[in-house]
Amino acid sequence: MHVLLIERHDLDDETSLLPGLKQSGHHASVAHTPDAVQQHIREQWPDLIVLNAASGLPDCDRFQWAIADTRLDIPCVVIGGDSNHSAPAGKPCTTVVPTTDIEQLNNAFQQAVSEQSGRFFRMPTLTIDFLQQQVLRNGEIRGLTPKEFKLLNLLVTHKNQVMSRKEIMLQVWDTDYMGDTRTLDVHIRWLREKIEEEPSQPDLIRTIRGVGYRFVDKTQLD
Repeated sequence: MHVLLIERHDLDDETSLLPGLKQSGHHASVAHTPDAVQQHIREQWPDLIVLNAASGLPDCDRFQWAIADTRLDIPCVVIGGDSNHSAPAGKPCTTVVPTTDIEQLNNAFQQAVSEQSGRFFRMPTLTIDFLQQQVLRNGEIRGLTPKEFKLLNLLVTHKNQVMSRKEIMLQVWDTDYMGDTRTLDVHIRWLREKIEEEPSQPDLIRTIRGVGYRFVDKTQLD
């Protein structure tokens, strides 16, 4: 799980939650200021935000407002906080855990993200948000049209499999007419321009000549 931890900057390894999160197998990063929180959320799209109020973090509401302002609806857990703290409209940290015990925290984390299970698809340079239908490449949001996202969603859902042109046309454009598939080719080109490092030499969306296309996820290949 990709976790953004928010806590005081002057904690040592004995009092910081960061070592415990990493030892539990989480991909954890830490931020200490509202500006750093916003930057990380917008550039990394974490699965979960952990607000460590038990660390003595001053003015937790400022951090909550910073989270709310990103409008990404990332689940958030407050550790050791007051269950009566104010919660910004649109992005409250609704889960409050009164302990820093890592095992109990992990249970709370799993519960917090359960409603968004499978929301993100992650690769080294690409993250896809299936909930908000957005793409993040190298820390930058790439805007996709609804049709482009539907096409990308189909290819990623069948990653490392060859999708025939006919099947793609049927699933994305609701037609099995194969007299003119230039629309598909154009949308593939647009997608490559938005998600590929080198669109003219695509590494993710491969053309399978005479058949169709394949989305390559090298992390899943031997």
